[in-house]
Amino acid sequence: MGFFDKVKEALRDKTRDNACRYLNEIGVDAKLSERGIAEEKGSLPQGERSLGLIEISKSPINFVHVVYVPSQQGGLCSTLYLVHDPSVYYPSVHIKEHQKARSKRVKGRPVFGKVKDVVWEGNLEQNIMQRLSEDQYLKQEMIRLSCDVTIGTCPDISYWKIQVAELLITNVREKWEVYERIAGHLNLQRD
Repeated sequence: MGFFDKVKEALRDKTRDNACRYLNEIGVDAKLSERGIAEEKGSLPQGERSLGLIEISKSPINFVHVVYVPSQQGGLCSTLYLVHDPSVYYPSVHIKEHQKARSKRVKGRPVFGKVKDVVWEGNLEQNIMQRLSEDQYLKQEMIRLSCDVTIGTCPDISYWKIQVAELLITNVREKWEVYERIAGHLNLQRD
């Protein structure tokens, strides 16, 4: 390895490496994926920069996409969890292009009230919205962990994406279980 390669490696963003390490520490079979594959390009939101994919085995989640989001205050990283589903292909009988839903925390009193419920808003299929809304364990964990989640489709690569505006750094095992549970609801056969 030459001098410039060593400098380049030393300056490279290690966020994806750390996320992969955290997943492996909790027993998830995760490895860094090659850069530039279709899943990386097809799931990248506009205006954001990819830090790369983490490939996941033996899980309803196939990839974790670590994304850098530029902002006026510097920037932050968000994470996309990709779930393969052949029916998420446009044009499809089952899924319309770019369906989306998000979780919304409902408070007892506005602003300073305690969160008492999580509701889902969006245009996903009714049976998926119903499964997410009726899963009491999922709701309680999302309240406890303060998770805000957006679910959408990536029809050009046949994937669902579960997007969160944070990295998987704290409460790794608990948050991973929440995201896997959501992925399980997306992977169920449609009624």
